[in-house]
Amino acid sequence: RSVPLDATSQHFTSHGFLAMSCRIAVVGAGPLVGMAHCRMIQDLAEQGLELACICQRRRDEQLAEVLGVPLYTDPFEMARKEELHGVVIAAPTHVHLAVAKACLAGAALRSAETGGGGLKALLIEKPICQDLRSAIELLSVTDTAGVEVLVGHQRRHSAFVRKARELVTDQNFGPLRGVTMEFSLLKPESYFCKENPATEWRRQKGVGGPILINSIHDLDLMRHITGHEITQVYAATNSCARGGEVEDSGAITVTFDHGAVGTLFFTDAAPAPWSYEFTTGENKKYPPVKGTDTRDCYHFMGAQQSVGFPSLCQFAYSPDEGQEQGWDCPLEVTEESALREDPLHVQMAHFARVCRGLERPLCSGRDAVQSLAVVMAALRSADLGRPVAPCQMLQEASSAGPVAPVDREPAVIKKADGGEPHCEDETSAPSTEAADDSFSDAGFVDLCQLD
Repeated sequence: RSVPLDATSQHFTSHGFLAMSCRIAVVGAGPLVGMAHCRMIQDLAEQGLELACICQRRRDEQLAEVLGVPLYTDPFEMARKEELHGVVIAAPTHVHLAVAKACLAGAALRSAETGGGGLKALLIEKPICQDLRSAIELLSVTDTAGVEVLVGHQRRHSAFVRKARELVTDQNFGPLRGVTMEFSLLKPESYFCKENPATEWRRQKGVGGPILINSIHDLDLMRHITGHEITQVYAATNSCARGGEVEDSGAITVTFDHGAVGTLFFTDAAPAPWSYEFTTGENKKYPPVKGTDTRDCYHFMGAQQSVGFPSLCQFAYSPDEGQEQGWDCPLEVTEESALREDPLHVQMAHFARVCRGLERPLCSGRDAVQSLAVVMAALRSADLGRPVAPCQMLQEASSAGPVAPVDREPAVIKKADGGEPHCEDETSAPSTEAADDSFSDAGFVDLCQLD
C-alpha cells in the first residue's frame, strides 16, 4: 500500500524508487549481536536506513565515534530526544520489557511535545522476553502504543528456510510424519568468562543456557517450517560438561497438533559442526568445515517424501504404478537450491519496511510467544521429568494475575489426513514468573549493553 511522504523524509535509491528515510536506534551495541545490527543498518543506507544513535550501559565514546552516532545510556532519554522510526533491542533477554517500556514512554513524550509521528516499530532479539508474563505485558504495552513488534528469529528470513517451508508444506510432501534436528558445537570458555560479572547471566538458570538462547531458534523453525503447532514437550538435560546451573546438553521430544513427533538433540559442549550455523554457512563467524558441505542438521519426513536441510535434497519413490514402493526400491533424489544470503541483512531490510508500514512482521510478538511457550515447557519438563504441554504453561500463567488480553491472529493448521486446512484461534497468556516492574534506569545502565 502507498505511504505518504513528506519533503524531509524522501530518499532516492540507485534503483530509482522513492523511499522514506528510516531512523533506527540500537539499544545494546554489544559485540555478538548488537554491533551486527548497527552495521546492517549502515549497510542499508542506500535504501534510506539511518543509524540514528546507540544506547548502552557505558559511555563508550570511542564506539560512538567509530559508528559516527550519538551515544545514550538511558533509553527513555534517547527516545525522548531523538526522532526515531524504529528501535532494535539487543540487550539481554531479562531487560527487554523494561527497555521497551522506556523507549515507548520516551517516544510518547517526544510526540506530545513535538507533534511528530512517533515510534513505529521495535525489533526485539529472541527470545522476546525471559518469561511468558513479561512477553505478554510487552505486547500489551506495544499494542496500546500502536507500535509493531518484530522478534529477531532471523532464521525465518533465510532463503534456505523459505525454500524448506515451501517444500515441507507442499501437498506432495505430507502429511508430516516426523522431524529430527541437531544443534551440536562447542562454545569457548571465554563465552562464559566467570571472572566477568557482565556475562554472569549466561550461566544463570532461567536466563542463560542453550535451550533458551540457542534451541529456541530450532524449536521456532519446527513450527515455522512445518506449519504445525507443538502440543506436548518432553526434555531430558544435563550439565555434566561444566557443572553449572544451566544445561549444556540434552534432548527434546515434541508432539505436533496432528500427532507427528519431532526430536532435537543439543549440546554446546562438544567439538562438532552439526548445527544450523555451521551447515548453512550464512554466518561468517563460523569457519567452514572441510568435507561437510552437504551435511544436514535437520530432516523432515513426510508420507510422500523427505527433505534434508540445508541441502534441500528431496527423497521419494518413483510414481511407477507397476512397482510397490518401499525399501526394496531405489529412492529418487531431487536437489533444490537457494541463494545464500545473510538473514540478519534480510531481516533488517524487512524491519525498515515494517517501520514504514509497508509490511507486517514476519515473526510477530504473538508468534514469538508461541515459540517461547514451547521453550518454557521444555525447561519445565526437564525439571519435572515428565511431558509438559505449552498450553499448560499459558493456562497457568493466565491465572497468575490480571494482564491485558492479547488475541492472536488465527493460525492455519494443516489436517493430518491431507484435507483442507482450517483456522484455530489461539490465545497467548502471561507466565507464572512475574517481570521486574521496578526495573530502574540504574539497572539498565548495568545490563543493556550485552548481547
